[in-house]
Amino acid sequence: MKNPIICFMGLDGSGKSTSIDYAYEQLKKRGIKVEIVRAAYVVQVMSLFIKLGKKIILREESDPFKGDYKAYLENMRKQSQKGWTYEIFSALTKIEFDLQIFFRIKLKHLRGTVLLVDRYIYDNAVTYAANLGLGKEYIEETISKKWKRAPKPDVIIYIKTPVEVCLSRKNDIPDPLYLQIREPLYLETAKMYGAVTISGEGDKQKMLDEVMKTIDALFERD
Repeated sequence: MKNPIICFMGLDGSGKSTSIDYAYEQLKKRGIKVEIVRAAYVVQVMSLFIKLGKKIILREESDPFKGDYKAYLENMRKQSQKGWTYEIFSALTKIEFDLQIFFRIKLKHLRGTVLLVDRYIYDNAVTYAANLGLGKEYIEETISKKWKRAPKPDVIIYIKTPVEVCLSRKNDIPDPLYLQIREPLYLETAKMYGAVTISGEGDKQKMLDEVMKTIDALFERD
C-alpha cells in the first residue's frame, strides 16, 4: 500500500501521541513521505459563528476545561434538547469539520503523503456522544451520515489505557468524569470499526513495537 491513512484514537493520556510521534520518526528514517495530522475538531474557519452559537446555547461557560465540568455537561445535555438552536449549531460545526477534513486529509492524501491522523471522525463522534449522554447508535449514525464522505482510514489503532493510568499522566483533565464517560464509548467504537487495539498501560517499547508492526503490515499489502 503506497500511502495509507493511519488513524489513532484513544483517551487523553493513553499514549496515543507518543505512538504517533514514534511512528513518524520511524517512517521518516525510511525515507517515506509522512505527516502527522491533528484532525481533532478545533474551530478555525467559522470561529466567530460557532463561538457565538455555544454562548447562545450554553449561556454560561462554554469551555469544558474551565469551571465546573459536571455543570457544563448537564447544561450541554439540557440545551441540546431545545431543538432548532442546537440543530443550527450542529450544522455549523459539521461545515467547519468538513472543511478541515478536505484540506488536512483529502488534499494531502491525494499528494501521496502517508497520514498519521491524531483523532479523526471517530474521536469527534465519541466526544459528541459523551457530551449529549448518547451511545453507540448515535456514534454509528453520526459517522455513517454526517461524515460519510470523509476518507476512510486504512487502519484504526486504538490505544487502550485505563482511566486511572491516563489521569496519572495528565494534569489538565477537568474532571475524572471527562475520561470515564468516554472510555466505554471508545471501546464500542473500536469494536464497531475493527480497530487494532493496543495496550498503552504496560511497557512503553512493547506498545511502540506493536504500533509499528500494525503499520508495517499495511506497507506489505499489494
